[in-house]
Amino acid sequence: MVNQVVNNLNVPSLLVGVNESLDPRNLSDLEKMHLPVITAPQTVERDELFNVQVEVGAMLTHPNDCGHFIMAIELYADDTFLARVDLTPGSAAPCACLRIRLRQAAKGLVACCACNLHGRWVGRKEIAVES
Repeated sequence: MVNQVVNNLNVPSLLVGVNESLDPRNLSDLEKMHLPVITAPQTVERDELFNVQVEVGAMLTHPNDCGHFIMAIELYADDTFLARVDLTPGSAAPCACLRIRLRQAAKGLVACCACNLHGRWVGRKEIAVES
């Protein structure tokens, strides 16, 4: 089940707020298709570069045509913005490979993606930053 923000008509809306899975062990097809999956080390050294991959549709392929596509992927360390990748339909798969560094402690990485039909979705991964 998706955690959805409800508008003033009490109708769940995928386009209001950010969608996040309520039960990661029991994902719907909609969630499998839209939740960003983060691949990164569990532990990193402070101020050292490391690789991060964010993929949308890793569990179930997301469409990639003009009518339905992922517009962008953003990466944060907690609530600190790190990077954004803009995508075009048809020619760019919804996957971003980044080389980043964390200059301060963070509890985790947060990836957000924007689908042109189903709104914003968020995925998380815990990470430890060592000095």
